[in-house]
Amino acid sequence: MAVLEALIARDATGEGSSIKTSLFSGMADWMTVPLLHYDYAQKIVPRIGLNHPSIHPYGAYDTQDGGQILIAIQNEREFARLCADVLLDADLPKDSRFESNEARCAHRPEFDVVINNVFGNTAREELIRRLRAAAIAFGEVNDVAGLSDHPALRRVQVESPTGPVDMVAPPALINNGVRDLGAIPEAGANTDALKKEFSA
Repeated sequence: MAVLEALIARDATGEGSSIKTSLFSGMADWMTVPLLHYDYAQKIVPRIGLNHPSIHPYGAYDTQDGGQILIAIQNEREFARLCADVLLDADLPKDSRFESNEARCAHRPEFDVVINNVFGNTAREELIRRLRAAAIAFGEVNDVAGLSDHPALRRVQVESPTGPVDMVAPPALINNGVRDLGAIPEAGANTDALKKEFSA
């Protein structure tokens, strides 16, 4: 966002901007809402894993074949589509316990039973098909095996003393390409050169 603001400011003023940030500042920004609850209401929002503390359903649920899918329902229109097209029960929004986000948060365990009954008895790929068709925001929660098979994962092959190694490509593309990383040297291959460099 800061880069975009700087570009807009440059267009307006003709001057560039200096941008500084840190990983801590980025994570603190993500904690704005819980921090406001703490600072102004002395309320510490409890940890609930991948679930959202004030929106429901918004969290990760187990599927029949062991994987997890995270869903993010943002409004009542999306909730109605989730119920009709994914949970296959269009009457759920008529239940007074589930008729609004506030009601669903108050009855979180009861609605989790509904979701878990459907998700836990449905294959992950079928749920993904239904979620896409219903235009529901979702994400697959992957383990390392899921990352290894992910279609967006870019890899690069480097030579090593024991043969070629396929590893994660550097995240940044420079001039739309991946730079040559070179081969992994054998243990001790650069010892003499390093000793010479640091003894000079």
